[in-house]
Amino acid sequence: MGNVYFVGWFARLTVIGLFCFLCAPWLLQSNTHYHRLIIVFLWLPALLHVFLMRKHYPSMDKSFVVLYLMASAWFVFVSVLDVGRGGELREIKLPFYIGLSLLGCVVCAMCLRERFTGFLLLCCAIGGLGAGLSWFIFYFVQEHNFSERVVNLGLWRVVIPAAQACGALFILTIFLGFDRKRGVGLLCVLVLALLGFGVFIYFSQTRWVWLSLVLSCVGGAILLRNKLACGGAAIALLLIGAIFLAIPDLLSNRGLSYRPEIWQGGFALLLDNWWEGVGSKEYWIAIKSTPVRFNHAHNMFLDIGIRFGVLGLLLWIGLWCWTGWHALKWRHTSLGGATVALWLYSGLVVLTDGTMPWVKPSTIWFVTWLPVALVLAMDTCVRQGKEERDFPVAG
Repeated sequence: MGNVYFVGWFARLTVIGLFCFLCAPWLLQSNTHYHRLIIVFLWLPALLHVFLMRKHYPSMDKSFVVLYLMASAWFVFVSVLDVGRGGELREIKLPFYIGLSLLGCVVCAMCLRERFTGFLLLCCAIGGLGAGLSWFIFYFVQEHNFSERVVNLGLWRVVIPAAQACGALFILTIFLGFDRKRGVGLLCVLVLALLGFGVFIYFSQTRWVWLSLVLSCVGGAILLRNKLACGGAAIALLLIGAIFLAIPDLLSNRGLSYRPEIWQGGFALLLDNWWEGVGSKEYWIAIKSTPVRFNHAHNMFLDIGIRFGVLGLLLWIGLWCWTGWHALKWRHTSLGGATVALWLYSGLVVLTDGTMPWVKPSTIWFVTWLPVALVLAMDTCVRQGKEERDFPVAG
């Protein structure tokens, strides 16, 4: 009886932990405090929850478990090799951090059950209000010029990753918030949140994020075949068209920002280190057009290949394909449809700027591990439902 009591409390703590992961970056100024919140409210409760329920826990998809363990093992192997080249052995803890975060999302979903979608929508709404507040303070309180790119007041201080993470929450807000009829009050909050995300993303001047949002809405309309997705696609196309007509230079300024040459140099670096990669250490790409050197390949898949070789890249692609396939299986559900759109957006947005996902909790997780976590949560909850007659999960 005592175990059941603690199981319920640990599950509820993971809800707080996932809330901190999704919303705290708008308020906190310190990554240390952010990580401590996640450790205390997400990782530890999830681990204890699994320990107490180890005999009755629903099984996870075997293909995911194999892929994740293989990818983690390869990461650890490359990290150990990297020690002889000046790397640090402490990097090997990252797969455990990521695994505990995925587990925390699963426990949270098991605890909330049918309320999990509403919880995610609440987090997105708060995120949108935070984005709008950051935009307002940046331009109207701190009095920055409107030609400057907006900066988040919390942890997400780098412009492009912040815009990418906002885009992920923007997608979830659209596909979770307007999948059914809502009350007038809630609709006003959702529209205000979308407006907050919208102005933040627009004033970040990150053109590929804009295009990725449009393409993911169009792709979602094709794959989901519902009125919501088609409406989102139409609105996205109208908005990008309006920007092109009103301010055409905004889409064409800064050109391609040396991307083709950076990718060419990054691909050459990948071929030179195709087996075990260069590891987690810093690398540099030099191009002919500018004396400035670049410390990442501005493409997440290419960056993974450079750091962990062809095998590391293939294992990540395997994880990503598993995520997309399983999201498609549940596309007729509210969360499944939203995850399909998020998966499309995430796969696109990292093509022009993104680094490896094997890092501590940060903005890159919103377009890498968050889609994986949502699919894993859906899949595990379905398995839980099949086993519930034998052992109801306390929540």
